Amino acid sequence: MNALSKPAPVAHRRFEALDSLRGVCAILVVMFHMPVASHWRTWDFIQHAYLFVDYFFVLSGFVIAHAYANRLKTARDGGRFMVRRFGRIWPMHVLMLAAYVGLELARLVFHFDGAVPFTGDRTVAAIFTNLALIQAWHIHPHLTWNGPSWTLSAEWACYLIFAGLVLIAPKRFRWIGLVLAIVGGVLVVSYARRWMNTTYDFAVPRAVYGFFLGCLLQGLWTHIPRMKGLAATGLEVAAVVATCVFVAWAQGPVTIAVSLVFVLLVWVFAGEEGRVSRMLDHPALVTLGRWSFSIYMVHMFILTGMLIIARKLDWMPGGRRVDFGSVWLNDLFALGLFGFIVVVAVLAHKLVEQPAQRLIDGWTKPKPA
Repeated sequence: MNALSKPAPVAHRRFEALDSLRGVCAILVVMFHMPVASHWRTWDFIQHAYLFVDYFFVLSGFVIAHAYANRLKTARDGGRFMVRRFGRIWPMHVLMLAAYVGLELARLVFHFDGAVPFTGDRTVAAIFTNLALIQAWHIHPHLTWNGPSWTLSAEWACYLIFAGLVLIAPKRFRWIGLVLAIVGGVLVVSYARRWMNTTYDFAVPRAVYGFFLGCLLQGLWTHIPRMKGLAATGLEVAAVVATCVFVAWAQGPVTIAVSLVFVLLVWVFAGEEGRVSRMLDHPALVTLGRWSFSIYMVHMFILTGMLIIARKLDWMPGGRRVDFGSVWLNDLFALGLFGFIVVVAVLAHKLVEQPAQRLIDGWTKPKPA
């Protein structure tokens, strides 16, 4: 059997292995944020797991270019694309923003802790920038409301740039995007105080860097022969190991290379030729990938509520992390907390995310001639 093949360019193909990896990355981001003194809390791999957000940007650029690069022909197509993308991210974002505002109103009425309502990162003005999805466009001096939503704000900017480039320069948008990616990477490594751990300030350059590398990869992917069989499996194992080692090791300016690592990871798993891909194609992992956006969006609110309760019950003797005096008990608590996050995320996915997507897709479905 030939060890090399060319991937079939299927316009509406769903990359299930890549989707499953997105679910895994969402879990790792939750682990990074979880303030529990568990065994894994001090691992370098988890300490640097904020870098897995950049997998989302690279994957988004790859998938969006695959689905839309040849479909945006007119300004009307571009408008339909933006409405559909808005419909993918805004309903869950508004749900969590409303949850946080509700928490502030409860704080205002019941005074259950010492935090002053609607101050700091929870101002009334920031509600409006969040509603417009511009909160991470270097407007505020810190994250606001639901912190993880900064990625949606940055990705929204990428959608706008993508649609404009495809409409204006459909044959060259990937190469123009590459220039923007280089500029974004240079801005981050030169000016961001924490390099790739940048959010509200250099969020858009960070996202543009990964997103348009993903777009370029998609354009090249259909022309690069791919390995098959054992060679493909070996390449997949090597890509996973290399990614884990890099994330665990990377600090400082070198973190800028993480998007290049994720470009390699996406390229390797897009073809789904090896045994690791077939493992990732398992329905349980594919389902996790489909829940990943909801998991990512709800987890910080649940952790915020948990911290309020933990402080009331003196579960945080050091003031920073929940610690029951036994690391094994801490592990069990963290696993239970994660399970609760998944349950809430699944409910949000079924009751808000999916219905909103169906509604928006129905509104924007092209009328038959």
